[in-house]
Amino acid sequence: MKRLVSLILVVALVLTFAGCYTVNIKAPEGKKILISSKEVVVPDMSKKAFYLLWGLVPITDNSTADLLSKYPDGAEVAISTKFDILDYLISYVLGQVSFGSKTIEVEKK
Repeated sequence: MKRLVSLILVVALVLTFAGCYTVNIKAPEGKKILISSKEVVVPDMSKKAFYLLWGLVPITDNSTADLLSKYPDGAEVAISTKFDILDYLISYVLGQVSFGSKTIEVEKK
């Protein structure tokens, strides 16, 4: 019985933090932006993308186009996607009802 409860808890935790959570890395139409291979150290801008069904269905804009529109043509930027502490808390609390988030960060190089 104890083993079954442990297994159920592990599966519940795994399902809470697993998912697709895709982010579309693209520049706005007509804008020429260079994507750097360097890491984001100090982000200039960031935003959260929110998802349903454990990351399968984005319910907010999951594209970088709105962030990159603020940079001039020819700018070189680094883009990073991550789960920060707030994303983990959101997934932990609301993951059981399939709601989650991911952070997108952009830095000019």
